[in-house]
Amino acid sequence: MLEIRPIAATPDAALEAAFAHAPYLRRLSDRCEARPFEDALAMVTGLKAETPIDEAMVVLRKAKASAHLALAADDLSGHRSVMEVTAALTELATAAVQAALRVALASRGLTETGLFIVALGKMGAFELNYSSDIDIAAFYEPNEFDGGERDPGDAAQRVLRDVVRLLDEVTADGYVFRTDLRLRPDPSSTPLAVSTDMAEAYYESVGQNWERMVWIKARAAAGDMKVAARFIGRMGAYVWRRHLDYWAIDDIQAIKRMINTKIGAVGLENPAPDIKLGPGGIREIEFFVQTQQLILGGRYPVLRDNSTLGAMAALCDAGIVTGGIAADLTQAYKVLRDVEHRIQMRHDEQSHTIPADLAERAGVAALCGYPVLEAFDRGLLETRKLVQAAYDALFEHEGGEDDASDIGNLVFTGVDDDPETVRTLSGLGFNDPARAIDTIRNWHRGNVPATRTVRGRELLTAILPRMLTAMGATGEPDEAFRWFSRFFSGLSSGVQTLSMLLAKPALLDDLVATLALAPRLAEILSRRPDLLEALVSGQAPDVPMIAGDTSFDAALDAWRRYHREQSFLIGHQLLHGLINASDAAVHWSRLADDTIREMASVAEQETVRRYGEAPGTWAVFAMGKLGGAELTAGSDLDIIVIYDSPSLDAQNWFTRFTQRLITALTAPTAEGALYEVDMRLRPSGRGGPVAVSLSAFEHYQNEDAWTWEHMALTRLRYVTGDAGLGAKVLTIGKAAIADRASKDTGQIAQDISDMRQRLYQEKPGKGLWDLKTEKGGLIDIEFIVQKEMLLKGEAKAIWSNTGHALAGIAEAGSLSGEQRIALQDALAYLQALQQVQRIAVGSEMTADAIPDGLKDRLCRAVHEDDFDALERHLAALKSRVHAIAAEKLQLPATD
Repeated sequence: MLEIRPIAATPDAALEAAFAHAPYLRRLSDRCEARPFEDALAMVTGLKAETPIDEAMVVLRKAKASAHLALAADDLSGHRSVMEVTAALTELATAAVQAALRVALASRGLTETGLFIVALGKMGAFELNYSSDIDIAAFYEPNEFDGGERDPGDAAQRVLRDVVRLLDEVTADGYVFRTDLRLRPDPSSTPLAVSTDMAEAYYESVGQNWERMVWIKARAAAGDMKVAARFIGRMGAYVWRRHLDYWAIDDIQAIKRMINTKIGAVGLENPAPDIKLGPGGIREIEFFVQTQQLILGGRYPVLRDNSTLGAMAALCDAGIVTGGIAADLTQAYKVLRDVEHRIQMRHDEQSHTIPADLAERAGVAALCGYPVLEAFDRGLLETRKLVQAAYDALFEHEGGEDDASDIGNLVFTGVDDDPETVRTLSGLGFNDPARAIDTIRNWHRGNVPATRTVRGRELLTAILPRMLTAMGATGEPDEAFRWFSRFFSGLSSGVQTLSMLLAKPALLDDLVATLALAPRLAEILSRRPDLLEALVSGQAPDVPMIAGDTSFDAALDAWRRYHREQSFLIGHQLLHGLINASDAAVHWSRLADDTIREMASVAEQETVRRYGEAPGTWAVFAMGKLGGAELTAGSDLDIIVIYDSPSLDAQNWFTRFTQRLITALTAPTAEGALYEVDMRLRPSGRGGPVAVSLSAFEHYQNEDAWTWEHMALTRLRYVTGDAGLGAKVLTIGKAAIADRASKDTGQIAQDISDMRQRLYQEKPGKGLWDLKTEKGGLIDIEFIVQKEMLLKGEAKAIWSNTGHALAGIAEAGSLSGEQRIALQDALAYLQALQQVQRIAVGSEMTADAIPDGLKDRLCRAVHEDDFDALERHLAALKSRVHAIAAEKLQLPATD
């Protein structure tokens, strides 16, 4: 083990020897008069309350500089042991806080009654290091602290701001102590001074186990000591629990596992370690003690010593820690604290890291009494190995536990980002680890509904290692975390969901992958976290039974709940390869058909209720991708409503019916929305009525329809309503197409060619992953097929589905066998890719923005071995399709 040696026999000689390696001490010597530490302390304790703030700041800073010089001299010469130095530094800090509070109160004409400051962390335990921040928390009793002309809370904040200024502000004379108040309850949303009522409510409701560890070291430092003692006494019930429940113990063990980095020999043998936070460091010794105090201190009051070494001795005396381990860790603790002091007295920096530079590290070694660097490095490594061996043995696990913490540190306690945790998350692929750490820290503070119970927070601790590992595996951990955060924030209660995720690790992996790879599904889940239960059940939701007396609004909500769950399950199954991408269109289209049928029935009931029975028959027809049963996630619905009635007044009734149908399909309710509806393919487009009479439809298709409208008409499909009317309309449509073909003089081919060229110009393709409008995309195939059907003009040769039509026209001899196979293969390939693309990211996608996990799913959808092969195949396929389109659609050679 390393042994710290004096570098000279006397304090003065030690300082002279240290100046070559400690610029900070040399600067202090140049501006400070050498005096004993006790004289410097007396400057602080003797500071009068009535001293003006600016004068007090000067006195405090000069006293601190003098004290630092004196303590460094005593430390380096061996005239004070390391724990005597930490006690003296803490005594100075306590006196400085007391003096600052006296001056701040007096400057505002206030007294300390009801206002107090608690020392936490190393200051609470008299363990401050040479350049420590001081961790304090300020509280006031609302009924006892007199704020004078101000509200007690407002007055307390102003006093504390003055205290911080007195101690923390950097002036020409330096600073006294960097002051950290972030260990107060929920520091992101509370003022500097917290009322005791608010503090007790916070700790009782959302206090965490790591905060209980913080309060082990608490002691009253300044202000109204009587009130402070009462408050700390009441906090005892929070810190020291006689009976810990299972989840609290598991949480403590989980925190320990997350802190415990498994970086092994490479990390231990790093010659420039962080001796506080790194493996075998000071924090491991502190945690070794505090964990056992937290678990056992409720039953054994003797363990409640607030100092690390005092508690270590108590654990040894109680037979909880063996004498050998206690002695080794006690000595290691003193050695590491000594090294920490020598690191910090070189530049007065709050650093705990041995320099990597050889000359700089040799300077630290020299201050430790080692003229030979190799001996220092060897001794420090032996010390750290000893610490880590004892630390790792604290909670030895039986085999079989899924310990995802092997990935490294995952620490989200306290107020500062743990450097090792930042490195762990960076290693998992996070670009912004600090944001993830801050978010998780706030979850632990109960800032979302899911973690407002103790068990919710403890369950979160338990799932974090696997969750973050799963996020890294997606290749897009920041995106996965962003969507998980939205999902998690939407949970009304976390216990049930977190318990489910903890019990079913595969479900957690599935959830994370879904959130990372499919923003469309992630958006649904973030708004409706209850859908997670649908994944667990693995069963399709029950179709709602909408009775005749159900109100219009209630019917809309009932169907939306069903539709939301069903569409999510289809999308999830598609994303994860549980259904073939080529089959997904059938599922989406069937759900849309069912929705139209249900909503049309509801719309009819509501229209009848308001305006009486229908004056005729009606039917709803699908067109576009819905007509071809080729829907993807998020597709609009192209529909038209046609009615048949002898009444001249029927238009009003059927218009109202259609408007209600559109409302039923599109209106957002508390349960969400269903679809966007496009009715522009009806006769006369936007300018025509939303409901079209049978006679008007027939007249328009035979007399006024353009070629492009008959192209659209090839995809007409009956969905719901009067079946007889449906058959009539389909017959009229096919007859109109046949009539156009019989009269054609070449106009059909010319119109289609012109239209495709115009689309190239008005909607140019956006690259390889534009699967629809780009040359060689789906529109090329659709135009080829629709042109062939219009030219053939036979009712039996018209198919609304592109794949069926392609097979039909090929059999009729319109395409060569090679062309037919090429187009059929291309159609299946493009549609499969489009299905995954739409469920994941929508219609816009570029290769450089595709996550690795999504690339894998795209490859799976079209049975490609790797993404490069997929892109090569896609490019060749689109080139071949466009060559066929150029021939069949008579496009200019330049296209």
